[in-house]
Amino acid sequence: MDKFINNQEFMLELLDDDDLAGRAGEIGAAILEARSRRLTDIAVEMEGESAAGYKRIQRFLGKADPRAVLWRLFQEDAEFVIGDPTEIERPHAWKTEYVGKLKDGKTRRFWALILATAYRGRAIPCGMVTYSSKTIAQSLGSRNLNHFRAFDGLKDMLGGRPLVWIENSAT
Repeated sequence: MDKFINNQEFMLELLDDDDLAGRAGEIGAAILEARSRRLTDIAVEMEGESAAGYKRIQRFLGKADPRAVLWRLFQEDAEFVIGDPTEIERPHAWKTEYVGKLKDGKTRRFWALILATAYRGRAIPCGMVTYSSKTIAQSLGSRNLNHFRAFDGLKDMLGGRPLVWIENSAT
């Protein structure tokens, strides 16, 4: 219960609505317990039936924009911004609109481009864009255009700070 209260207090700093902050605190605590990004796993860790938890998550996402909340975590005094494109596997997500096939052409996955600022030795996420081969084909875009979409939301805040791009052999 302490985790939930601490998460709720933290979320109130990010969301200006008590109701949304309470729901975000509950979801945040469930994410920590589930150690998963899958909604079904998170819903299982929420109070009550997992189906009810899943509905609460969906209602929250309908009212709140998590990406806008991330921008509030931007550290104004950061010397640089980190860009980290990461492939996320979703092998059983056959009906999920945004999941495509990347790299090997077989495994279902999507990309998450995370933008972060350094704070006390940690990378604090402040922006995110997701895309896949499927969403790129639907929008007649490219990986680079998706990266520019993420930078576009950041350019006013970035000012003269450099963007440090993390590219590893897995991406």
